[in-house]
Amino acid sequence: MAEPGLVGRVLGGRYRLRSLLAVGGMGAVWAAEDAVLGREVAVKVLGEALAGDRRAALRLRREARAAGRLVHPAIARVLDLGEDAGRPYLVMELLHGESLAARLARAGPLAPAEAVRVVAAAADALEVAHRAGIVHRDVKPGNVFVTGGGDVKLLDFGIASVASEAGLTGGDLLGTAAYLAPERVLGHAATPAADVYALGVLLYELLAGRPPFAGDTGPALAMAHVHARPAPLGVVAPHKISPALAAACERALAKDPPARPPSAAALAALLRSTVAAGPAPPHPVPAERAEAGTPTPVHPPAPVLGAPTTRVAAAPVRRRRGAWVAAALLLAALLAAVPSLGVLPLGGRDPARPGVQAPAGDQAPPGGQTPAGGHEDGGGGGDGGEGSGESGGGSSGPG
Repeated sequence: MAEPGLVGRVLGGRYRLRSLLAVGGMGAVWAAEDAVLGREVAVKVLGEALAGDRRAALRLRREARAAGRLVHPAIARVLDLGEDAGRPYLVMELLHGESLAARLARAGPLAPAEAVRVVAAAADALEVAHRAGIVHRDVKPGNVFVTGGGDVKLLDFGIASVASEAGLTGGDLLGTAAYLAPERVLGHAATPAADVYALGVLLYELLAGRPPFAGDTGPALAMAHVHARPAPLGVVAPHKISPALAAACERALAKDPPARPPSAAALAALLRSTVAAGPAPPHPVPAERAEAGTPTPVHPPAPVLGAPTTRVAAAPVRRRRGAWVAAALLLAALLAAVPSLGVLPLGGRDPARPGVQAPAGDQAPPGGQTPAGGHEDGGGGGDGGEGSGESGGGSSGPG
């Protein structure tokens, strides 16, 4: 609970508390003025009820030591640590913006690209912590802050597990049930893989607007991480989620730690690749056409009636083939017209045409030439038809 009586109080003869920013289980965070350097800072003050709690004081000091030795743009800087009238306090940089918890409550799920950006930045910060032997153990929306300029800051290393100070936890299962990795629920030690899992839960919540698991009680919620499967993101997320992003989130949420990305840095790279790849092209493009800058579908679209047509370079070859086909059809028609002869007359009389009297002695033109209206016209018609088909088949279509 907040303590209004602290307003205006000066801690350590230097930090004047101005306004309350947030209240948590260990105490409250205040906006304050640093009288020595004349700057605004944030001061976390241990709650009055915990003022005499040695373990709570140790945790606050451990947070200062853990975060104080980590240097990364996405980790809130620790500036000072002190004690006033038996109340430990921690001084940090003052951030202007909101936590992801406040952002979700205010505006709901994030767009996929923004969710990836935020979670990948938090993963970068965790990678620095993990390399220093520090496991955060409480990654959740309330501990990830986004400034007014869009910068991401990882907060609250208060329950971090430090390799050299593991005894300070006393074996307690610390953290928030909605973000606990399955192995931690089962009593195993906190490792970087547990933070990677929590990032997967965070990503799911940013995309879907709710955590992947639910439970009526804390223990029931914790056990859901061990046994339950989350609903697919493609079903519950209001924004369209790419299969690659959904698969990356599912991998981070793997029950078995070795099945997750091997590090926070690997998860960050995997998430960014889902955005950098962009949408896949609908059809592969042959290399020779790609070099020429002309996309060609593998399965060309059918010609559209009334649409303008475009001839391609292969048209002359197709045109000759069309002429031979047309000539063959005309030959079959002429054979049908003269069943008594069974062959096309090349040097004799023209076969009689219905309704036309052929004059006696008429001969076909010398050299086997064909009168106008003969099969060359038919060949031209064949060329036209084949040209339409070629245009439709070779056209790249509307994109």
